[in-house]
Amino acid sequence: MAELETVWRRKTDDTLLEAAARLHEFSDDAQRAITTEIERRKSPEYLREQHARTTAAPTRPRGMPASVPAYTASPAWLAKRAMLAVVLMVGFYLFATTIALVLLWLPYGEWVYIGRLHIKLAAFSVIGGLTIMWSLVPRVDRFTPPGPRLDRATHPRLFDLIQRVAAATRQEVPAEVYLLNEVNAWVTERGGVMGFGSRRVMGIGLPLMQSVSVAEFEAIIAHEFGHYCAGDVKLGPWIYKTRAAIGRTITGVGDTLIAAPFLWYGGHFLRLTHAISRQQEFIADRMAAGVAGAAAMSSALKRVSAAGQLFPAYLDQEVGPVLNAGFLPPVSAGFQEFLGSERIGVVSAQLVADAEEAETTDPFDTHPCLRDRLAALDTVSGPNRTNASTEPAAALVGNADAHARALLEAVAGADAIRKLKPIEWDAVGTAVYATRWRERVHQHWAWLGRFTTHTLPAGKDGFITAGTDLPGTDQESLNGDERAARAAQLLAASVAVMLVDDGWRVHTRPGLPLTLERAARSFDPFAAIDALANGRLSHEGWLAECEGLGIAGRALGKAAPVFVPKHDARQPLPA
Repeated sequence: MAELETVWRRKTDDTLLEAAARLHEFSDDAQRAITTEIERRKSPEYLREQHARTTAAPTRPRGMPASVPAYTASPAWLAKRAMLAVVLMVGFYLFATTIALVLLWLPYGEWVYIGRLHIKLAAFSVIGGLTIMWSLVPRVDRFTPPGPRLDRATHPRLFDLIQRVAAATRQEVPAEVYLLNEVNAWVTERGGVMGFGSRRVMGIGLPLMQSVSVAEFEAIIAHEFGHYCAGDVKLGPWIYKTRAAIGRTITGVGDTLIAAPFLWYGGHFLRLTHAISRQQEFIADRMAAGVAGAAAMSSALKRVSAAGQLFPAYLDQEVGPVLNAGFLPPVSAGFQEFLGSERIGVVSAQLVADAEEAETTDPFDTHPCLRDRLAALDTVSGPNRTNASTEPAAALVGNADAHARALLEAVAGADAIRKLKPIEWDAVGTAVYATRWRERVHQHWAWLGRFTTHTLPAGKDGFITAGTDLPGTDQESLNGDERAARAAQLLAASVAVMLVDDGWRVHTRPGLPLTLERAARSFDPFAAIDALANGRLSHEGWLAECEGLGIAGRALGKAAPVFVPKHDARQPLPA
Protein backbone atom coordinates (compact mmCIF):
# COMPACT_ATOMS: atom_id res chain seq x y z
CA MET A 1 0.00 0.00 0.00
CA ALA A 2 2.87 2.39 0.85
CA GLU A 3 4.44 1.78 -2.57
CA LEU A 4 1.15 2.53 -4.31
CA GLU A 5 0.77 5.78 -2.38
CA THR A 6 4.30 6.76 -3.46
CA VAL A 7 3.45 6.02 -7.10
CA TRP A 8 0.28 8.15 -7.04
CA ARG A 9 2.06 11.02 -5.28
CA ARG A 10 4.12 11.41 -8.46
CA LYS A 11 1.04 11.86 -10.64
CA THR A 12 -0.26 15.17 -11.90
CA ASP A 13 -3.63 16.51 -10.78
CA ASP A 14 -5.14 15.72 -14.19
CA THR A 15 -3.93 12.12 -14.06
CA LEU A 16 -5.43 11.71 -10.59
CA LEU A 17 -8.77 13.12 -11.73
CA GLU A 18 -8.79 10.80 -14.74
CA ALA A 19 -8.07 7.88 -12.44
CA ALA A 20 -10.84 8.94 -10.07
CA ALA A 21 -13.31 8.96 -12.97
CA ARG A 22 -12.33 5.34 -13.74
CA LEU A 23 -11.84 4.25 -10.14
CA HIS A 24 -13.72 0.98 -10.58
CA GLU A 25 -10.99 -0.29 -12.94
CA PHE A 26 -8.36 -0.35 -10.20
CA SER A 27 -7.71 -2.77 -7.36
CA ASP A 28 -9.01 -1.97 -3.87
CA ASP A 29 -5.52 -0.92 -2.71
CA ALA A 30 -5.05 1.31 -5.74
CA GLN A 31 -8.49 2.88 -5.21
CA ARG A 32 -7.56 3.71 -1.63
CA ALA A 33 -4.20 5.16 -2.72
CA ILE A 34 -5.87 7.33 -5.38
CA THR A 35 -8.59 8.70 -3.08
CA THR A 36 -6.06 9.26 -0.28
CA GLU A 37 -3.82 11.30 -2.58
CA ILE A 38 -6.74 13.36 -3.91
CA GLU A 39 -7.79 14.22 -0.36
CA ARG A 40 -4.18 15.05 0.59
CA ARG A 41 -3.95 17.57 -2.25
CA LYS A 42 -7.04 19.38 -0.95
CA SER A 43 -5.34 20.15 2.37
CA PRO A 44 -3.79 23.52 3.30
CA GLU A 45 -0.63 21.62 4.27
CA TYR A 46 -0.23 20.47 0.68
CA LEU A 47 -0.56 24.06 -0.55
CA ARG A 48 2.16 25.15 1.87
CA GLU A 49 4.31 22.21 0.78
CA GLN A 50 3.97 23.26 -2.86
CA HIS A 51 5.00 26.80 -1.91
CA ALA A 52 8.09 25.57 -0.11
CA ARG A 53 9.10 23.14 -2.83
CA THR A 54 8.77 25.53 -5.74
CA THR A 55 10.41 28.39 -3.86
CA ALA A 56 13.37 26.29 -2.77
CA ALA A 57 13.87 24.60 -6.15
CA PRO A 58 16.97 25.76 -8.05
CA THR A 59 16.11 27.68 -11.19
CA ARG A 60 17.66 27.44 -14.61
CA PRO A 61 19.55 30.64 -15.52
CA ARG A 62 17.71 32.74 -18.05
CA GLY A 63 18.89 32.12 -21.58
CA MET A 64 19.98 28.55 -20.85
CA PRO A 65 18.19 25.93 -22.96
CA ALA A 66 16.11 23.22 -21.36
CA SER A 67 17.55 19.72 -21.17
CA VAL A 68 14.99 18.61 -23.78
CA PRO A 69 13.12 20.67 -26.40
CA ALA A 70 10.01 22.26 -24.93
CA TYR A 71 8.04 21.61 -28.12
CA THR A 72 8.63 19.34 -31.07
CA ALA A 73 6.74 20.70 -34.06
CA SER A 74 7.41 17.80 -36.41
CA PRO A 75 4.28 15.69 -37.04
CA ALA A 76 6.64 12.83 -37.89
CA TRP A 77 8.02 12.88 -34.32
CA LEU A 78 4.54 12.47 -32.84
CA ALA A 79 3.47 9.91 -35.46
CA LYS A 80 6.51 7.74 -34.78
CA ARG A 81 5.98 7.85 -31.05
CA ALA A 82 2.26 7.20 -31.37
CA MET A 83 3.08 4.18 -33.52
CA LEU A 84 5.66 3.08 -30.96
CA ALA A 85 3.04 3.47 -28.22
CA VAL A 86 0.67 1.22 -30.18
CA VAL A 87 3.45 -1.32 -30.67
CA LEU A 88 4.21 -1.22 -26.96
CA MET A 89 0.53 -1.66 -26.13
CA VAL A 90 0.31 -4.74 -28.34
CA GLY A 91 3.69 -5.84 -27.03
CA PHE A 92 2.52 -5.63 -23.45
CA TYR A 93 -0.45 -7.90 -24.03
CA LEU A 94 1.76 -10.41 -25.88
CA PHE A 95 4.43 -10.11 -23.20
CA ALA A 96 1.96 -10.58 -20.33
CA THR A 97 0.10 -13.40 -22.07
CA THR A 98 3.36 -15.25 -22.66
CA ILE A 99 4.34 -14.96 -19.00
CA ALA A 100 0.88 -16.10 -17.91
CA LEU A 101 0.95 -19.12 -20.23
CA VAL A 102 4.44 -20.07 -19.06
CA LEU A 103 3.28 -19.90 -15.44
CA LEU A 104 0.21 -22.03 -16.19
CA TRP A 105 2.34 -24.54 -18.11
CA LEU A 106 4.91 -25.02 -15.33
CA PRO A 107 2.83 -27.45 -13.17
CA TYR A 108 1.93 -29.44 -16.27
CA GLY A 109 5.54 -29.58 -17.46
CA GLU A 110 6.79 -30.59 -14.02
CA TRP A 111 4.25 -33.45 -13.85
CA VAL A 112 4.76 -34.69 -17.44
CA TYR A 113 8.54 -34.37 -17.77
CA ILE A 114 9.77 -34.81 -14.20
CA GLY A 115 7.03 -36.99 -12.86
CA ARG A 116 6.31 -34.99 -9.76
CA LEU A 117 4.24 -32.00 -8.68
CA HIS A 118 5.42 -29.42 -6.17
CA ILE A 119 2.15 -28.25 -4.63
CA LYS A 120 3.34 -24.79 -3.49
CA LEU A 121 5.07 -24.07 -6.81
CA ALA A 122 2.02 -25.26 -8.73
CA ALA A 123 -0.33 -23.09 -6.67
CA PHE A 124 1.98 -20.08 -7.09
CA SER A 125 2.18 -20.59 -10.86
CA VAL A 126 -1.53 -21.16 -11.42
CA ILE A 127 -2.62 -18.24 -9.23
CA GLY A 128 -0.01 -15.96 -10.83
CA GLY A 129 -0.97 -16.96 -14.36
CA LEU A 130 -4.70 -16.56 -13.78
CA THR A 131 -4.16 -13.22 -12.04
CA ILE A 132 -2.24 -11.89 -15.03
CA MET A 133 -4.85 -13.14 -17.50
CA TRP A 134 -7.67 -11.55 -15.49
CA SER A 135 -5.74 -8.27 -15.31
CA LEU A 136 -5.55 -8.17 -19.11
CA VAL A 137 -9.32 -8.39 -19.63
CA PRO A 138 -10.53 -4.91 -20.76
CA ARG A 139 -13.09 -3.42 -18.39
CA VAL A 140 -16.31 -1.95 -19.72
CA ASP A 141 -16.24 1.83 -19.40
CA ARG A 142 -19.14 2.54 -17.03
CA PHE A 143 -19.51 6.28 -17.24
CA THR A 144 -20.77 8.05 -14.14
CA PRO A 145 -21.79 11.69 -14.75
CA PRO A 146 -19.22 13.85 -12.94
CA GLY A 147 -21.75 16.60 -12.22
CA PRO A 148 -24.96 18.23 -13.48
CA ARG A 149 -25.48 18.01 -17.23
CA LEU A 150 -25.73 21.31 -19.11
CA ASP A 151 -27.88 21.92 -22.19
CA ARG A 152 -28.31 24.60 -24.83
CA ALA A 153 -31.86 25.50 -23.79
CA THR A 154 -30.78 26.79 -20.37
CA HIS A 155 -27.22 27.91 -21.24
CA PRO A 156 -27.32 29.33 -24.78
CA ARG A 157 -24.27 31.61 -24.38
CA LEU A 158 -22.06 28.72 -23.25
CA PHE A 159 -23.15 26.47 -26.09
CA ASP A 160 -22.79 29.29 -28.62
CA LEU A 161 -19.13 29.60 -27.57
CA ILE A 162 -18.61 25.82 -27.75
CA GLN A 163 -20.27 25.75 -31.20
CA ARG A 164 -18.08 28.63 -32.39
CA VAL A 165 -14.89 26.87 -31.26
CA ALA A 166 -16.06 23.58 -32.76
CA ALA A 167 -16.59 25.29 -36.11
CA ALA A 168 -13.18 26.98 -35.93
CA THR A 169 -11.49 23.64 -35.26
CA ARG A 170 -13.75 21.69 -37.68
CA GLN A 171 -14.88 19.32 -34.96
CA GLU A 172 -18.22 18.00 -33.78
CA VAL A 173 -19.78 19.44 -30.64
CA PRO A 174 -19.59 16.97 -27.72
CA ALA A 175 -22.71 14.90 -27.19
CA GLU A 176 -22.74 15.75 -23.48
CA VAL A 177 -21.38 18.66 -21.45
CA TYR A 178 -21.11 18.42 -17.65
CA LEU A 179 -20.41 20.98 -14.95
CA LEU A 180 -17.58 20.11 -12.55
CA ASN A 181 -16.58 21.34 -9.12
CA GLU A 182 -12.91 21.78 -10.00
CA VAL A 183 -10.54 24.17 -11.76
CA ASN A 184 -10.32 22.02 -14.84
CA ALA A 185 -11.80 21.26 -18.24
CA TRP A 186 -11.47 18.07 -20.24
CA VAL A 187 -12.75 16.17 -23.22
CA THR A 188 -12.91 12.44 -23.65
CA GLU A 189 -14.80 9.66 -25.35
CA ARG A 190 -16.68 7.55 -22.84
CA GLY A 191 -18.64 4.33 -22.94
CA GLY A 192 -17.96 1.21 -24.97
CA VAL A 193 -14.81 -0.89 -24.78
CA MET A 194 -11.30 0.34 -25.68
CA GLY A 195 -12.82 3.41 -27.36
CA PHE A 196 -15.28 1.49 -29.55
CA GLY A 197 -18.94 2.49 -29.26
CA SER A 198 -18.04 5.64 -27.32
CA ARG A 199 -19.40 9.18 -27.42
CA ARG A 200 -17.80 12.59 -26.99
CA VAL A 201 -18.08 14.10 -23.52
CA MET A 202 -16.85 17.43 -22.16
CA GLY A 203 -16.40 18.51 -18.55
CA ILE A 204 -16.20 22.18 -17.54
CA GLY A 205 -15.35 23.35 -14.03
CA LEU A 206 -17.50 26.06 -12.47
CA PRO A 207 -14.56 27.37 -10.38
CA LEU A 208 -12.50 27.34 -13.59
CA MET A 209 -15.08 29.62 -15.22
CA GLN A 210 -14.94 31.90 -12.18
CA SER A 211 -11.16 32.12 -12.47
CA VAL A 212 -10.90 33.22 -16.11
CA SER A 213 -12.44 35.69 -18.52
CA VAL A 214 -14.65 34.74 -21.46
CA ALA A 215 -11.69 35.24 -23.83
CA GLU A 216 -9.45 33.02 -21.71
CA PHE A 217 -12.20 30.43 -21.39
CA GLU A 218 -12.58 30.35 -25.18
CA ALA A 219 -8.85 29.60 -25.41
CA ILE A 220 -9.26 26.75 -22.89
CA ILE A 221 -12.17 25.25 -24.85
CA ALA A 222 -10.12 25.56 -28.06
CA HIS A 223 -7.28 23.74 -26.31
CA GLU A 224 -9.66 20.90 -25.44
CA PHE A 225 -10.92 20.70 -29.02
CA GLY A 226 -7.26 20.57 -30.04
CA HIS A 227 -7.12 17.14 -28.41
CA TYR A 228 -9.92 16.01 -30.72
CA CYS A 229 -8.13 17.43 -33.77
CA ALA A 230 -4.85 15.68 -32.97
CA GLY A 231 -6.56 12.34 -32.39
CA ASP A 232 -5.47 12.29 -28.73
CA VAL A 233 -8.94 11.27 -27.60
CA LYS A 234 -8.94 8.29 -29.98
CA LEU A 235 -5.51 7.06 -28.87
CA GLY A 236 -6.14 7.95 -25.22
CA PRO A 237 -8.50 5.09 -24.28
CA TRP A 238 -6.04 2.52 -25.65
CA ILE A 239 -3.13 4.01 -23.75
CA TYR A 240 -5.17 4.45 -20.60
CA LYS A 241 -6.56 0.90 -20.69
CA THR A 242 -3.04 -0.45 -21.13
CA ARG A 243 -1.75 1.60 -18.21
CA ALA A 244 -4.64 0.31 -16.11
CA ALA A 245 -3.91 -3.27 -17.17
CA ILE A 246 -0.24 -2.88 -16.23
CA GLY A 247 -1.26 -1.40 -12.88
CA ARG A 248 -3.75 -4.19 -12.19
CA THR A 249 -1.15 -6.79 -13.09
CA ILE A 250 1.52 -5.31 -10.82
CA THR A 251 -0.98 -5.00 -7.99
CA GLY A 252 -2.30 -8.51 -8.55
CA VAL A 253 1.07 -10.30 -8.46
CA GLY A 254 2.18 -8.27 -5.43
CA ASP A 255 5.77 -8.31 -4.16
CA THR A 256 6.77 -11.45 -6.02
CA LEU A 257 9.41 -12.15 -8.65
CA ILE A 258 6.67 -12.02 -11.27
CA ALA A 259 6.29 -8.26 -10.67
CA ALA A 260 9.83 -7.40 -11.80
CA PRO A 261 9.34 -7.67 -15.59
CA PHE A 262 6.04 -5.81 -15.40
CA LEU A 263 7.61 -3.00 -13.37
CA TRP A 264 10.37 -2.71 -15.97
CA TYR A 265 7.93 -2.74 -18.89
CA GLY A 266 5.48 -0.41 -17.15
CA GLY A 267 8.19 2.15 -16.40
CA HIS A 268 9.25 2.36 -20.05
CA PHE A 269 5.63 2.45 -21.24
CA LEU A 270 4.77 5.31 -18.90
CA ARG A 271 7.85 7.36 -19.85
CA LEU A 272 7.02 7.04 -23.54
CA THR A 273 3.27 7.63 -23.34
CA HIS A 274 3.66 10.52 -20.92
CA ALA A 275 6.16 12.12 -23.30
CA ILE A 276 3.52 11.81 -26.03
CA SER A 277 0.92 13.33 -23.70
CA ARG A 278 3.15 16.34 -23.08
CA GLN A 279 3.64 16.89 -26.81
CA GLN A 280 -0.11 16.63 -27.29
CA GLU A 281 -0.54 19.43 -24.74
CA PHE A 282 1.82 21.65 -26.74
CA ILE A 283 -0.12 20.91 -29.93
CA ALA A 284 -3.44 21.70 -28.21
CA ASP A 285 -1.96 24.96 -26.88
CA ARG A 286 -1.01 25.96 -30.42
CA MET A 287 -4.52 25.14 -31.63
CA ALA A 288 -5.94 27.36 -28.88
CA ALA A 289 -3.57 30.17 -29.81
CA GLY A 290 -4.68 29.92 -33.43
CA VAL A 291 -8.35 30.22 -32.45
CA ALA A 292 -8.33 32.63 -29.49
CA GLY A 293 -4.84 34.16 -29.58
CA ALA A 294 -1.58 33.26 -27.84
CA ALA A 295 -2.05 36.05 -25.28
CA ALA A 296 -5.42 34.63 -24.16
CA MET A 297 -4.02 31.10 -23.88
CA SER A 298 -0.95 32.25 -21.95
CA SER A 299 -3.07 34.29 -19.57
CA ALA A 300 -5.46 31.35 -19.10
CA LEU A 301 -2.58 29.00 -18.24
CA LYS A 302 -1.32 31.39 -15.57
CA ARG A 303 -4.72 31.89 -14.01
CA VAL A 304 -5.48 28.17 -13.96
CA SER A 305 -2.05 27.41 -12.49
CA ALA A 306 -2.83 29.57 -9.45
CA ALA A 307 -6.57 28.92 -9.16
CA GLY A 308 -6.03 25.17 -9.27
CA GLN A 309 -4.14 25.41 -5.99
CA LEU A 310 -6.29 28.13 -4.43
CA PHE A 311 -9.67 26.45 -4.92
CA PRO A 312 -8.93 23.49 -2.59
CA ALA A 313 -7.69 25.99 0.00
CA TYR A 314 -10.91 27.98 -0.37
CA LEU A 315 -13.02 24.87 0.16
CA ASP A 316 -11.02 23.72 3.17
CA GLN A 317 -10.48 27.04 4.91
CA GLU A 318 -13.55 29.08 4.02
CA VAL A 319 -16.40 26.76 3.02
CA GLY A 320 -15.65 23.60 5.02
CA PRO A 321 -16.02 25.10 8.53
CA VAL A 322 -19.30 26.78 7.57
CA LEU A 323 -20.79 23.57 6.13
CA ASN A 324 -19.64 21.59 9.17
CA ALA A 325 -21.39 24.10 11.41
CA GLY A 326 -24.69 23.41 9.62
CA PHE A 327 -24.81 26.46 7.35
CA LEU A 328 -24.71 26.96 3.58
CA PRO A 329 -22.99 30.18 2.44
CA PRO A 330 -23.04 31.54 -1.14
CA VAL A 331 -20.20 29.25 -2.25
CA SER A 332 -19.72 30.52 -5.78
CA ALA A 333 -19.94 34.22 -4.90
CA GLY A 334 -17.53 33.54 -2.04
CA PHE A 335 -14.93 32.04 -4.37
CA GLN A 336 -15.20 35.06 -6.67
CA GLU A 337 -14.62 37.32 -3.67
CA PHE A 338 -11.82 35.07 -2.43
CA LEU A 339 -9.95 35.39 -5.74
CA GLY A 340 -10.52 39.14 -5.82
CA SER A 341 -9.16 39.86 -2.34
CA GLU A 342 -5.83 41.64 -2.10
CA ARG A 343 -4.35 39.00 0.19
CA ILE A 344 -5.19 36.14 -2.17
CA GLY A 345 -4.04 38.21 -5.13
CA VAL A 346 -0.55 38.30 -3.60
CA VAL A 347 -0.61 34.53 -3.04
CA SER A 348 -1.85 33.98 -6.61
CA ALA A 349 0.91 36.10 -8.12
CA GLN A 350 3.51 34.21 -6.08
CA LEU A 351 2.12 30.85 -7.19
CA VAL A 352 2.38 31.87 -10.85
CA ALA A 353 5.88 33.26 -10.39
CA ASP A 354 6.99 30.05 -8.70
CA ALA A 355 5.44 27.92 -11.44
CA GLU A 356 7.15 29.96 -14.17
CA GLU A 357 10.50 29.36 -12.50
CA ALA A 358 10.10 25.55 -12.40
CA GLU A 359 13.31 23.88 -13.55
CA THR A 360 12.18 20.96 -15.72
CA THR A 361 9.26 18.66 -16.36
CA ASP A 362 9.40 15.26 -14.70
CA PRO A 363 9.57 12.39 -17.24
CA PHE A 364 6.47 10.88 -15.63
CA ASP A 365 4.39 14.10 -15.88
CA THR A 366 1.55 14.08 -18.39
CA HIS A 367 1.68 17.89 -18.78
CA PRO A 368 4.69 20.14 -19.45
CA CYS A 369 5.61 22.66 -16.78
CA LEU A 370 4.08 26.12 -17.09
CA ARG A 371 7.39 27.72 -18.03
CA ASP A 372 7.84 25.51 -21.10
CA ARG A 373 4.24 25.95 -22.20
CA LEU A 374 4.50 29.74 -22.02
CA ALA A 375 7.82 29.68 -23.87
CA ALA A 376 6.28 27.58 -26.66
CA LEU A 377 3.33 29.97 -26.96
CA ASP A 378 5.74 32.90 -27.38
CA THR A 379 6.67 31.46 -30.79
CA VAL A 380 3.07 31.12 -32.00
CA SER A 381 1.32 33.70 -34.15
CA GLY A 382 -2.45 34.02 -33.95
CA PRO A 383 -5.30 36.52 -33.82
CA ASN A 384 -4.58 39.59 -31.73
CA ARG A 385 -7.91 40.41 -30.14
CA THR A 386 -7.61 43.85 -28.58
CA ASN A 387 -11.35 43.87 -27.85
CA ALA A 388 -11.43 40.42 -26.21
CA SER A 389 -14.07 40.07 -23.51
CA THR A 390 -12.85 40.47 -19.94
CA GLU A 391 -16.23 39.40 -18.53
CA PRO A 392 -15.93 36.47 -16.09
CA ALA A 393 -16.62 33.23 -17.93
CA ALA A 394 -19.04 32.19 -15.16
CA ALA A 395 -21.50 34.66 -16.71
CA LEU A 396 -21.94 32.15 -19.56
CA VAL A 397 -23.90 29.82 -17.26
CA GLY A 398 -25.56 32.43 -15.04
CA ASN A 399 -26.65 32.05 -11.40
CA ALA A 400 -23.35 30.51 -10.33
CA ASP A 401 -24.50 29.97 -6.75
CA ALA A 402 -27.42 27.82 -7.89
CA HIS A 403 -24.95 25.74 -9.90
CA ALA A 404 -22.60 25.52 -6.92
CA ARG A 405 -25.47 24.20 -4.82
CA ALA A 406 -26.28 21.60 -7.47
CA LEU A 407 -22.64 20.49 -7.44
CA LEU A 408 -22.71 20.15 -3.66
CA GLU A 409 -25.91 18.12 -3.89
CA ALA A 410 -24.25 15.83 -6.45
CA VAL A 411 -21.45 15.14 -3.97
CA ALA A 412 -23.19 15.14 -0.58
CA GLY A 413 -26.77 14.38 -1.58
CA ALA A 414 -29.73 16.73 -1.92
CA ASP A 415 -31.16 15.81 1.49
CA ALA A 416 -27.93 16.68 3.31
CA ILE A 417 -27.68 20.07 1.58
CA ARG A 418 -31.33 20.91 2.25
CA LYS A 419 -30.70 20.50 5.96
CA LEU A 420 -28.13 23.31 5.90
CA LYS A 421 -29.30 26.77 6.95
CA PRO A 422 -28.55 29.55 4.43
CA ILE A 423 -26.13 32.18 5.74
CA GLU A 424 -24.45 35.27 4.30
CA TRP A 425 -20.69 35.67 4.62
CA ASP A 426 -21.10 38.71 6.89
CA ALA A 427 -22.79 36.50 9.50
CA VAL A 428 -20.23 33.68 9.38
CA GLY A 429 -17.86 35.23 11.92
CA THR A 430 -20.38 35.28 14.74
CA ALA A 431 -22.46 32.22 13.84
CA VAL A 432 -19.56 29.89 13.07
CA TYR A 433 -16.25 31.00 14.53
CA ALA A 434 -17.39 32.65 17.76
CA THR A 435 -19.46 29.54 18.44
CA ARG A 436 -16.45 27.34 17.78
CA TRP A 437 -14.28 29.39 20.14
CA ARG A 438 -16.85 29.05 22.92
CA GLU A 439 -16.92 25.30 22.44
CA ARG A 440 -13.14 25.04 22.75
CA VAL A 441 -13.09 27.25 25.82
CA HIS A 442 -15.80 25.09 27.35
CA GLN A 443 -13.79 21.92 26.70
CA HIS A 444 -10.62 23.30 28.35
CA TRP A 445 -11.92 25.84 30.87
CA ALA A 446 -10.08 24.12 33.75
CA TRP A 447 -6.73 24.31 31.92
CA LEU A 448 -7.40 27.90 30.89
CA GLY A 449 -8.21 28.79 34.50
CA ARG A 450 -4.52 28.75 35.40
CA PHE A 451 -3.91 31.83 33.22
CA THR A 452 -4.80 35.49 33.25
CA THR A 453 -4.11 37.84 30.39
CA HIS A 454 -1.02 39.01 32.33
CA THR A 455 0.36 35.52 33.01
CA LEU A 456 0.32 34.04 29.53
CA PRO A 457 3.55 32.25 28.60
CA ALA A 458 6.02 34.14 26.44
CA GLY A 459 8.32 32.65 23.81
CA LYS A 460 8.35 29.22 22.22
CA ASP A 461 9.58 27.33 25.29
CA GLY A 462 6.82 28.73 27.49
CA PHE A 463 4.13 27.76 24.98
CA ILE A 464 5.62 24.28 24.52
CA THR A 465 5.43 23.75 28.29
CA ALA A 466 1.85 25.02 28.38
CA GLY A 467 0.89 22.82 25.43
CA THR A 468 2.46 19.76 27.06
CA ASP A 469 0.13 20.21 30.03
CA LEU A 470 -2.93 20.58 27.80
CA PRO A 471 -5.23 17.61 28.54
CA GLY A 472 -6.97 15.50 25.97
CA THR A 473 -4.09 15.35 23.49
CA ASP A 474 -1.75 12.54 22.52
CA GLN A 475 1.45 14.27 23.52
CA GLU A 476 3.69 11.50 22.25
CA SER A 477 2.55 12.15 18.68
CA LEU A 478 3.14 15.92 18.84
CA ASN A 479 6.44 17.73 18.44
CA GLY A 480 7.31 20.92 20.28
CA ASP A 481 6.03 23.23 17.56
CA GLU A 482 2.70 21.41 17.47
CA ARG A 483 2.30 21.57 21.24
CA ALA A 484 3.06 25.28 21.22
CA ALA A 485 0.61 25.85 18.37
CA ARG A 486 -2.21 24.03 20.21
CA ALA A 487 -1.64 26.10 23.32
CA ALA A 488 -1.52 29.34 21.30
CA GLN A 489 -4.74 28.53 19.42
CA LEU A 490 -6.64 27.76 22.61
CA LEU A 491 -5.37 30.81 24.47
CA ALA A 492 -6.24 33.03 21.51
CA ALA A 493 -9.74 31.52 21.34
CA SER A 494 -10.23 32.33 25.04
CA VAL A 495 -9.13 35.94 24.51
CA ALA A 496 -11.44 36.16 21.48
CA VAL A 497 -14.44 34.95 23.52
CA MET A 498 -13.58 37.50 26.22
CA LEU A 499 -13.61 40.31 23.65
CA VAL A 500 -16.83 39.12 22.01
CA ASP A 501 -18.49 39.20 25.43
CA ASP A 502 -17.23 42.78 25.75
CA GLY A 503 -19.08 43.75 22.58
CA TRP A 504 -16.48 43.18 19.88
CA ARG A 505 -17.82 41.89 16.55
CA VAL A 506 -16.24 38.97 14.69
CA HIS A 507 -15.48 39.97 11.13
CA THR A 508 -14.37 37.82 8.22
CA ARG A 509 -15.10 37.36 4.55
CA PRO A 510 -13.60 35.01 1.94
CA GLY A 511 -9.90 35.76 1.56
CA LEU A 512 -9.76 37.94 4.68
CA PRO A 513 -8.35 36.99 8.10
CA LEU A 514 -10.54 36.62 11.16
CA THR A 515 -10.54 39.87 13.15
CA LEU A 516 -12.47 41.37 16.02
CA GLU A 517 -13.80 44.90 15.53
CA ARG A 518 -15.26 47.56 17.78
CA ALA A 519 -15.72 51.18 16.81
CA ALA A 520 -12.66 52.06 14.71
CA ARG A 521 -10.42 49.37 16.26
CA SER A 522 -9.56 46.03 14.68
CA PHE A 523 -7.69 43.26 16.49
CA ASP A 524 -6.59 39.74 15.54
CA PRO A 525 -6.11 37.73 18.76
CA PHE A 526 -4.75 34.71 16.91
CA ALA A 527 -2.04 36.75 15.16
CA ALA A 528 -1.16 38.51 18.43
CA ILE A 529 -0.84 35.29 20.46
CA ASP A 530 1.15 33.67 17.64
CA ALA A 531 3.52 36.66 17.71
CA LEU A 532 3.86 36.29 21.49
CA ALA A 533 4.62 32.56 21.11
CA ASN A 534 7.22 33.08 18.41
CA GLY A 535 9.03 36.06 19.96
CA ARG A 536 7.77 38.71 17.57
CA LEU A 537 5.82 40.35 20.43
CA SER A 538 7.43 40.84 23.83
CA HIS A 539 5.63 40.16 27.12
CA GLU A 540 5.66 43.88 27.82
CA GLY A 541 4.16 44.56 24.40
CA TRP A 542 1.39 42.07 25.11
CA LEU A 543 0.63 43.71 28.46
CA ALA A 544 0.32 47.05 26.73
CA GLU A 545 -2.01 45.48 24.17
CA CYS A 546 -4.21 44.13 26.98
CA GLU A 547 -4.39 47.59 28.56
CA GLY A 548 -5.58 49.05 25.27
CA LEU A 549 -8.16 46.32 24.84
CA GLY A 550 -9.50 46.74 28.37
CA ILE A 551 -8.74 43.15 29.44
CA ALA A 552 -5.71 43.74 31.65
CA GLY A 553 -5.39 41.05 34.35
CA ARG A 554 -8.60 39.29 33.34
CA ALA A 555 -8.85 35.54 34.09
CA LEU A 556 -9.16 33.05 31.25
CA GLY A 557 -11.61 30.15 31.56
CA LYS A 558 -13.14 31.61 34.71
CA ALA A 559 -16.35 29.63 34.23
CA ALA A 560 -17.51 26.95 31.85
CA PRO A 561 -19.49 28.50 28.97
CA VAL A 562 -22.56 26.85 27.48
CA PHE A 563 -21.68 23.84 25.33
CA VAL A 564 -22.35 24.07 21.59
CA PRO A 565 -22.07 21.42 18.83
CA LYS A 566 -18.62 20.61 17.48
CA HIS A 567 -17.33 21.49 14.02
CA ASP A 568 -13.97 22.02 12.38
CA ALA A 569 -11.89 25.11 13.03
CA ARG A 570 -10.52 27.18 10.22
CA GLN A 571 -6.84 26.89 9.36
CA PRO A 572 -4.87 29.97 8.30
CA LEU A 573 -3.97 30.39 4.65
CA PRO A 574 -0.21 30.43 4.04
CA ALA A 575 1.18 33.87 3.41
